[in-house]
Amino acid sequence: MDVTPVKRDRRIARTQQLLSSALMELVVERGYNEITIQDIVDRADVSRATFYLHYTDKDELLFASMEKIYDGLVSDHKDWEHPDFSAPLDEDILCEAGDYEHVAEYADFYRVMISKNGSVGFVLRVMSYLAQVMQPVLEKQAEEERVEPKVPLDLIAAFWAGAEVGVMKWWLENDLKYTPKEMAKMQYLLSVQGLKWALGGEKANHE
Repeated sequence: MDVTPVKRDRRIARTQQLLSSALMELVVERGYNEITIQDIVDRADVSRATFYLHYTDKDELLFASMEKIYDGLVSDHKDWEHPDFSAPLDEDILCEAGDYEHVAEYADFYRVMISKNGSVGFVLRVMSYLAQVMQPVLEKQAEEERVEPKVPLDLIAAFWAGAEVGVMKWWLENDLKYTPKEMAKMQYLLSVQGLKWALGGEKANHE
């Protein structure tokens, strides 16, 4: 029997979601390095053949799953398209602390993935993704303000991405002791005001 494109697309999306959910559950339970494809398909209740119709290995499943989530986060936060780093620090600037809320929601998963039981490839992929999202934002701001960056924009984007991953790692290791909004504010001020301000040398303009 023929399957309409819509039904086929829904089946594909459902299968991919089952595999993604199975992977994330197993990561929390066993650690990423200990998981096999057979473990994933058993938990998702699909065949190995079905898995290989969608992914070549568990790394591809992991990266595809997380990119879908991050794409959704970016599309939800329109402020990334028109940032104003000189404006007062408010809910719009923080983008509702969406990145930190996401990490809090999947805290157990991220704790494993940034530990010795996680994946270095995953951490590097996240940093690369964040840098790719940030670079066009920086390019647009530089163009609108008619300024000449003092260092390459892709370096600034890489710096921002690395800082965000490092800050989130610290937050997880300290049991989410601050709220997502508090973390977003501290990261913002560190990025905009710099280390001299953070060490008490100058008063931040947005406090």
